[in-house]
Amino acid sequence: MKRLELVISMKALLENARAVRGRVPENVKICAVVKADAYGHGAAELSRALESERLADAFAVATPEEGRVLREAGVKGEILVLGLTDADGAEESVALALAQAVDDARGLAMLERAAARQGRQAKAQLKVDTGMTRLGVRGAGELDALLKAWEHAPHVHMSGMFTHFCFADGDAAFTRAQFERFEAACAAVRAAGFAPVRHAAASTAMLDEAYQLDMVRLGIALYGTGVKALDGAVRPAQTLRTHPLRVCEIEAGETVGYSRAFRAARRTRVMTIPCGYGDGYPRILSGRADVLVNGRRAPVIGNICMDMMMADVTDAGEITPESEVVLLGAQGGERITPDELARLAETIPYEIMLGFSQRVARRFA
Repeated sequence: MKRLELVISMKALLENARAVRGRVPENVKICAVVKADAYGHGAAELSRALESERLADAFAVATPEEGRVLREAGVKGEILVLGLTDADGAEESVALALAQAVDDARGLAMLERAAARQGRQAKAQLKVDTGMTRLGVRGAGELDALLKAWEHAPHVHMSGMFTHFCFADGDAAFTRAQFERFEAACAAVRAAGFAPVRHAAASTAMLDEAYQLDMVRLGIALYGTGVKALDGAVRPAQTLRTHPLRVCEIEAGETVGYSRAFRAARRTRVMTIPCGYGDGYPRILSGRADVLVNGRRAPVIGNICMDMMMADVTDAGEITPESEVVLLGAQGGERITPDELARLAETIPYEIMLGFSQRVARRFA
């Protein structure tokens, strides 16, 4: 076993995708969101598996560079670049047959020039800002201007158009207002002679028939969390595991770690673990989180270091250098989820799942 290993269950990921596919009508396409290396789960490996199992019709990445990773892995389906790009990125998107997000005439012109130079047909998806205030064409005036510019971009095919809900899990009225703005934009685009695939709903809204349109974007639910309606139907796929470096006993009153942040109230067994904030395990979890050993929870004590951390294993039974220590995932009847760590770290599960550094060995199981 490596010093520290992140084991990714492809079985769990595919089961999660099947659970969603079974709840979305067959005529609605699914776009798997695999940006940021599939939220830390391995974009190339997962995308190949989803395409092979026919569980995804398209894939979404953040940059053309991420799209290249998928093409080099053999992914053949539509790949949407969600972010905007520059002239070099436009050249790459055209060369790799990526569907580049566009929200103004400048971005469209870059794609047109790249496609003309390469003698290819470019693909683009029109991004509409309906209230996220992040990217996208805003209002009827901007949309009309962009559609007029598209008349002078014969080498760019509008394969899709999309928006993004900003609070689908907490503000139903605003989400509905966003959707109505998007529907108005879709009507204008169709009136201008385009017939793009329309999509608005990501994981939180994708089970609502009103928002499914032609396609939904499967993001956080694919990775086992984030959608209350899927509780019990999807599960996390990451296990962060290692072995102890040392187990020692200290007396009541002795301290542990930097700043002497932990003081023992009793005779205590302390286990040192080869994982720290340099591996992406958040330092804010010092004194808050647990680890699993022998199927039992052991509290993290003292301040987490860059490369190591300590846990109180006084009540965890016999521990040897070969004992498995789980920092994220299941062991015995216990499980530490990304949601649990996120709550304790005052963040969101996304940041936990994709936050582990490159020095953490990855393995698919």
